[in-house]
Amino acid sequence: MEKIDLLDLLPQKTERGREIIVEGESEKLILYVPRSKKWGGGRESKKIVIKRFVVLDELFFEGLGLWQGEGGKRKGIYFCNSDSRVLLHFLTFVERKLGLPRNKFKVTVCIPNPGEDNERKKRWSKTLGIPLRNFTAAPIDFRIRKDNVQVYLNSIVLVELLKNVYEKLKPVIVSNVKFAAAYLRGIFAGEGCVLLKKSGVLFHVDFATKDESSVMFYKQCLNFLEIAHGKYMKRGLKFPVYGYKNLKRFKELGIHTLHPEKRAKFERGFASYRRTNVMDGEEARKLVLQQLASGPKTYDELAAALGKARTTIQAHHIPILEKRGW
Repeated sequence: MEKIDLLDLLPQKTERGREIIVEGESEKLILYVPRSKKWGGGRESKKIVIKRFVVLDELFFEGLGLWQGEGGKRKGIYFCNSDSRVLLHFLTFVERKLGLPRNKFKVTVCIPNPGEDNERKKRWSKTLGIPLRNFTAAPIDFRIRKDNVQVYLNSIVLVELLKNVYEKLKPVIVSNVKFAAAYLRGIFAGEGCVLLKKSGVLFHVDFATKDESSVMFYKQCLNFLEIAHGKYMKRGLKFPVYGYKNLKRFKELGIHTLHPEKRAKFERGFASYRRTNVMDGEEARKLVLQQLASGPKTYDELAAALGKARTTIQAHHIPILEKRGW
């Protein structure tokens, strides 16, 4: 398996021009920004210990995708989600691939109802395996329905490193099917959306982002994986993937699988898509007759039951059945 040396990908300076010091040259690296009079006597940053060598695999690119799609990129490594399994997957990535212990991460739990913060923090501490002392005050947001949890480790050096790793590994992502699918799996878990028709049939999936450079790379990954996509909608800050062939490929590669709720919704809608949208004409007309056997139905009711367009039933299937005397 391919292995990278993070020392080769570490920038010499931060984005603001501060020098990055590296200590240790064997299996681990110690990174920090020293005190500098040039920066108004800024104090030395905390020292961060990470793995030097990282094996590139699906976990690595899933984690990179999660961070790229839903992570903060200014003060440190930040990641926010409401699903515990997605949060645990991200923590597994930072522990196994970067060598960052989860007990070093801080946690902020944004809750929907006041007066429940202590119990919620205890539950999340147990679920994530992060000490309760690492939890900050819990802000209240009445707009949310469930807890929104942010795990983070402040370090500008880590941010600069991950940004560099991401840019340098883009060619690797779009040259390996497993890596490209794993990366998009992380992106979709953070920024993706599954949309169903009223009938429950899968309509399309969306990738949402306001960063147009990210849009270009996501599309490059999809093209490499032979998945066609729609145009980027600036007003909605997203672009869709639709059509049975593309959604089937999406499913085969497991791009929808990292977020449990999105996975269940996608597979439920895709199963309906296969039953109703890929049926031949005779099968559709047979189902129309089955619906009418229990009594009169409107065109809208038939369309909802079959997952087909109202005009298709009204202008195509019903006239054929009438000619046959049914």
